[in-house]
Amino acid sequence: MDVFTVEYAAERPFDSTAQASFVAHLTTLLHLLRQGQLQEARARLHSQIIDTMRTAPQAFSAHLLPVEITIDNAASADWTVMHIHADDMPAFLYSLSNALAMRDIYIYRMIIRSSRGQVHDQLFVSWRRGGKITSMEGQRELHLMVLLIKQFTHFLTVAPDPVMALLHFDRLVDRLTGDAAHGADLQWLWKEHTLKALATVLGSSHFLWEDFLRLHYETLLPVLKDLRAADQYLSQDELSARLQQALQGATTPAERKHVLNVFKDRELFRIDMRHLLHRDVPFGTFSDELSDLAEVVLAGAFTLAHEALQECYGSPQLVDGCPCAFALFGLGKLGGRELGYASDLEILCVYSGQGQTNGPHPVAVSQYAELLVQQLLDLMVTRHAGTFQLDLRLRPFGSKGPLATSLEAFRAYYRHGGQAAAFERQALIKLRWVAGDTTVGQTIEAQRDAFVYSAAPFDLKAAVQLRQRQSNELVTPGTMNVKYSRGGLVDIEYTVQYLQLLHGATLPALHTSSTLAAMHALYRAGILGPAVYRALRDAYIFLRRLIDALRLVRGHADDLVLPEAHTEAFRFLARRMGYWEGQDSVPRLKRDIVDQMQQAACVYATYFTVHSAA
Repeated sequence: MDVFTVEYAAERPFDSTAQASFVAHLTTLLHLLRQGQLQEARARLHSQIIDTMRTAPQAFSAHLLPVEITIDNAASADWTVMHIHADDMPAFLYSLSNALAMRDIYIYRMIIRSSRGQVHDQLFVSWRRGGKITSMEGQRELHLMVLLIKQFTHFLTVAPDPVMALLHFDRLVDRLTGDAAHGADLQWLWKEHTLKALATVLGSSHFLWEDFLRLHYETLLPVLKDLRAADQYLSQDELSARLQQALQGATTPAERKHVLNVFKDRELFRIDMRHLLHRDVPFGTFSDELSDLAEVVLAGAFTLAHEALQECYGSPQLVDGCPCAFALFGLGKLGGRELGYASDLEILCVYSGQGQTNGPHPVAVSQYAELLVQQLLDLMVTRHAGTFQLDLRLRPFGSKGPLATSLEAFRAYYRHGGQAAAFERQALIKLRWVAGDTTVGQTIEAQRDAFVYSAAPFDLKAAVQLRQRQSNELVTPGTMNVKYSRGGLVDIEYTVQYLQLLHGATLPALHTSSTLAAMHALYRAGILGPAVYRALRDAYIFLRRLIDALRLVRGHADDLVLPEAHTEAFRFLARRMGYWEGQDSVPRLKRDIVDQMQQAACVYATYFTVHSAA
């Protein structure tokens, strides 16, 4: 039986109404525990703790708090007595109790005294199996745990979702204190910016936790240990040099694959964290950094795939004996350098012609090309539907076509009178060379321009009908999908792409895979008026940020449905979007979403719906 003797502060009397509410809440939690619903009970308790933190009178300070900790094994015959003196901080004792339980430490008794914002806690503890904590190793682990949790809970209020931060921190503490018990140096943690970064990252995204903190724990720590070094923009050349240096020590295909993916995961986490911690960077910086990394990783994987195949089959050669060249192209968000959280990589592989390899086991170039793409898919280890997953669905003939396409087949498919569907002409706007042979790259991009931006008619009516089908089939009734609903991101992208197709034959400035660059070119050409251009640009940037904030939680590319405005999920979405201050953050975000999507829908309807009907 646990007995708690408490006195409420005079300024916050514990009247009969408050007592009844407290008893009802505690009873609910106990019933949940009896029914085995531990996580539900914990989530409810976390929510109550965070509500208390929001209304706590103390002001937040960005600096670490002074904490005095002493461990006394002489004061009690049976228990190790730990004295903690520090500033009062909600959630500290709760987090500490969880952490002690995970480390197999039993709390027998606790004395808590607080006055004028200061607390003096006494904890009587032992190992759960019995016995005081007398070893230097055990005491150091205990001291570290208390200090770490005390400082971390101080920074909880900066987390977009403090409940999520608490859940993730529980698990992280177990790993960190375990490292300390084995002699690992954790002094790097005692920095304000490190703990604040931890609170922000742990309280922003489940998928960051799953992909990096749990699966790639050894990748996370070096980044956190040196935040200042990690917090910098790296060019493609610098990223490529880092990857090549990392690969130098790898001697087997398995080792090279491991090094490639460790590099990818570490740099992804570094870029993601930069974006989370620096919301004030110009729009587009995050996409540029992700695109640079994607191109470096693809180029590295492309080279490794070639090396692995050539060891067995030799080098691919054309019929005339010249080397057969290969190139990779980005489509979709990769082609437009518009990657965000959880973006996949839509790619197309093209080779220069037919022939065979010159090795001990020769194969046709077409077969070599298929094996090359398969090697590429194997080398890139990603979570299903997660960031940097390779997507080949936009290749000629889609899933029914070969994995790689010859230059001749590309020309035959993407020509007027060829087999490419009308929507594939529009999709090809985003095609851009990203790796491999530059000559093939230039040739394909020239063929793209000749096909996409020719004077051949563009069937605008069919395109508008296809957009309407997307809205009807991909949006669940009663929900708001920020990509496919009326006024969603697709309306903006299609507005720009339709205008590129309609005017590209006479305006070379429109021959770009970037939505914003094309939008600006349309404005400079007078096709978009100043007010329309500003409205479209503002809505595009807002919705791109909103989509990143939505995908950030679970890391799923299709997670684009807005939560209901009255839910906690929407409130935390507002915080991830930067709506932090005041009680009106939720209605402000809701109003801004409606306004921006209405602007986009109005522009799309003005330019195309009426025109196509006519």
